[in-house]
Amino acid sequence: SSGINAEYGASGTASMTVPQPDHLSPTTINKASGIESTVFGSHTITLGAIAISPSVVHVPFSRKIRAWSCDSDGHRTFPSDHQSVITFICSNSTLESTKDIRNVSCDWSGVVGVHTQSWAHLYSFTAPNPPAAAVKFLSSDTLVVLSRGVNNFKPGNVAVYKLEDTKAVQIASLYGDVYQIECHRGAIFVWKWVEPEFTLMKLNENLEPVDCYSELLDKCIAIGHAFNEKHIILSYGSRSLCWLEAATLKPHSSDHLKEVSQSPIWALVFVTPDSLLLQQSRDVFVVLDVATGVRLKQFQGPSSFVCFMGLVEDHLWVGTVDGVFRVKFDDLHETCGEIVPLHLTTTVTNFLFHEISCCGVCFANDNIISGDLGGNVFVWSETCDEPLFRTKLEDSIRCLVSCDGVVFIGTLTGCLFKWKPGTRSEPELVAHEGDTITCVKESGSKLCVCLITGEVVLYHVMVNEDVADVTKMWSATLHHPQNPETPQSAQLFGSLSLKAEIWSCAFSPCKELLATSSEDQTVRVTSLQTRENLAIFQDHSLAVTCVAWFAHSSLSLLVSCSDDNTVVVREMTNHTKLYVLPRPDVIGFCTLTYLGIILPPAQEERVLTTSDDVQTDFQETCTDVKVVCGSENGYLIVRGLVNGRVYFNDRLHQGSIEGLCCASDGRIVTCSSDCTVQIHSLVE
Repeated sequence: SSGINAEYGASGTASMTVPQPDHLSPTTINKASGIESTVFGSHTITLGAIAISPSVVHVPFSRKIRAWSCDSDGHRTFPSDHQSVITFICSNSTLESTKDIRNVSCDWSGVVGVHTQSWAHLYSFTAPNPPAAAVKFLSSDTLVVLSRGVNNFKPGNVAVYKLEDTKAVQIASLYGDVYQIECHRGAIFVWKWVEPEFTLMKLNENLEPVDCYSELLDKCIAIGHAFNEKHIILSYGSRSLCWLEAATLKPHSSDHLKEVSQSPIWALVFVTPDSLLLQQSRDVFVVLDVATGVRLKQFQGPSSFVCFMGLVEDHLWVGTVDGVFRVKFDDLHETCGEIVPLHLTTTVTNFLFHEISCCGVCFANDNIISGDLGGNVFVWSETCDEPLFRTKLEDSIRCLVSCDGVVFIGTLTGCLFKWKPGTRSEPELVAHEGDTITCVKESGSKLCVCLITGEVVLYHVMVNEDVADVTKMWSATLHHPQNPETPQSAQLFGSLSLKAEIWSCAFSPCKELLATSSEDQTVRVTSLQTRENLAIFQDHSLAVTCVAWFAHSSLSLLVSCSDDNTVVVREMTNHTKLYVLPRPDVIGFCTLTYLGIILPPAQEERVLTTSDDVQTDFQETCTDVKVVCGSENGYLIVRGLVNGRVYFNDRLHQGSIEGLCCASDGRIVTCSSDCTVQIHSLVE
């Protein structure tokens, strides 16, 4: 638990028939822990957790819920009491009286929240062995919870609760090896896999066995499934389906349901009692006859990987890695013996702009810019949880930087783009560097692009109003592959016999030198004018993940962090090694991924002449300088540069921190593979 409390403004009572968009301004304050934070955006939805009722579709959105009416494009945003990312939601629409309908949500910390129809909070309880991975209604007052422990991809435990007016009472539990749960007509179905045997168990509310189906599998991953009164269809994450009789779990011959898709099947939905809808290939959806495997329909739909599908009358709701789509049909329920493309009465509507893991974040004056591996780039304001501007590339974002209002974007395929937010212009390709761009930094009119191959490309940038002229100055390989036969190379981490990845770079305060940090465990200093290597520092025992170079008082300080969890400080006038901050006190496996520097107000410069004076000046003038580090397990650590004093050390993200930037006013922005972007400021 990070101790961060989200206090969202009241949204009022939502209209379930024609919901209207609202723009909440979330505020998060916890001065006791020394940090003030605002989570203002998320780059994902929990796609397996879309809750569909006859009139409304609910989707978790970071720590909030968004709802769309099935007959309107407008949406409503509901706050929640969750303090971590929501992992699953479900709606109970089995009761005739809508006032009794409850919505339930769960999150990474194991908290299960019970809500009214309009998401007003009733109460919460904590499931054992968090995070809570799924919640399902067995009946109007009975809830089944799946928890998966620290690793959400491992099999976990099941608990059954009776929902009373003010609390939940656990009535049964089943421990170990459960991958997934489903509730259907008063029975609980659990998927278990103890290598090499897969088992589907039908249980009662006391988790006592009723029926069982087993078979031997080479492997078992996340499973797609569809239930109705007659059939149970299972997919083991493969391209084939297993067909069972719903009442007895007796298997039918499934030879005609083998290789029905070109990719693993994660989402299925029954269209009629005997026909099934699934994604056959990237953008092709088919309706199959369960008994024969004959394709009854074929149509074009969302091209992204599908994680969830739900059908409400003539609306198909599809959850993909690109967001949530709604597809409306004229004749979905009609059957025929030939493949007939369905007529789409409306185009596919993309309701959510957030996608998968964030990667790359920076400040741009008073705004924040973030990217993600889905190709999205957003411009955010701290006062609004909706993006001010957005664009999308057909590529995965790896890094970005803002230069005089122009955003330069580096991608996994090695493309460098430039984009001017707030204009109608689309991102423009500047260059294709041939391999992954790992870091982009700017200083004045210079733009440095680092590659996974160990190469650096330097550009000259001139921004004039909305136009950015970019000219390539030079390129050079600064970090070279190691000889695989040398003893040193054998001890290094990574494929250094092929390439020595550059993970970060920093311009010197005079803008004439460049420091680069690499997988080869070194920091190298290069002259931008001559391209001559001026220094090589081997202060770390593992990959050097980030480097920062700044001036303070009369000192020029270079700071680096590494996978070995140390932070090294050097004074660059005579390359004096001043201080090593040890491994931070964090729980579990940890490597430091990014760092930034927070400077106090400027102080009067003093002239230094000897290395002793350098050490003394560092001790006296840098006591208020803070180094900010992010870790691969989501920790944000703020320490004093001189003495290592800990100002803040807590886990704020549920995934690795994949971007960190510090502003001159002390604000800190982070982005993470948990798909959230957070902004923080230290408080006294």
